[in-house]
Amino acid sequence: MGIIEKLNEGDSKLYSTGYFSGEYNQDLYLKKAVMDNSNRPKYYINVFSSINNELVEQGYLYFYLDYEKKSSHFIGVKVKEKYRDLNIGSFLVATWIDLCLNNGYDFLGVNPKQRKPFLLYLLKTYGFEILDKSLYETRPDVISICRNTDFNDKNKYLLFRSKKHEEVFTKTNIYQTDNYKIINSLEGMIHLDNIILPLQSRKRTQVDYELQEKELAETKSETVISRHTR
Repeated sequence: MGIIEKLNEGDSKLYSTGYFSGEYNQDLYLKKAVMDNSNRPKYYINVFSSINNELVEQGYLYFYLDYEKKSSHFIGVKVKEKYRDLNIGSFLVATWIDLCLNNGYDFLGVNPKQRKPFLLYLLKTYGFEILDKSLYETRPDVISICRNTDFNDKNKYLLFRSKKHEEVFTKTNIYQTDNYKIINSLEGMIHLDNIILPLQSRKRTQVDYELQEKELAETKSETVISRHTR
């Protein structure tokens, strides 16, 4: 049994030390959640920093594991607003990929209930993709992920293929509590990529993002982790 399987429900263990983001020195903790209605082992990777002699959690990533199938499914990332411009989200994704692949969990997927467009885009930069790429041409629930040509602008720009899709998304808590902005054209924008975000997380409409490019994931994870290593 490895470090992952040895954790008991509710236990948290110092996983790795010697990192930084911006001016903050950081350590990583691994926690196994108490079993919930999903009936699937759920874990957290938490990033903590000692600030004014107090251990402060800056963010976390959480994920499911299947011990028998040796698979893991990404659930989400949450970074406290104060620390969101430090690339902690990407650092946590890199750490999750590194943790799983180094412990024999070779199949990595994304929970179909994931509702954050920029998180799906971030995962795509690590080699996650849907099996049938032709869906980007035919589905109405495609979103173009963009950024401003002014790199000082930290807003997340979205161009929806469907106005109905756009209207539904703007009513969500995700849109209202994050720095998403809706645009009507790509003019003046840098188009980063497209993602598919179903209007509703139903089986008949869901798409499955899975790790397709393992070498890319390994290389990028190593690069990102090294950038955060003191």
